[in-house]
Amino acid sequence: MDAAGQGEGMKGADLLLEHCATLDRLGENRSPADDRLEQELGSKLAQRLVRALAGDHRARPRLDR
Repeated sequence: MDAAGQGEGMKGADLLLEHCATLDRLGENRSPADDRLEQELGSKLAQRLVRALAGDHRARPRLDR
């Protein structure tokens, strides 16, 4: 069965629940994201990336000179 025909005849809520269950099953075998990131980039670069992404990104007023 192809992906397009997979949900034929299902109501939206039922289809959503089925998709969520599928994602849960896929996630059971994966290591945590921070472990995968460290494995790909190394611990030092992974830490720098996480700090940069989690930092304060609010817009600051520009000083006109």
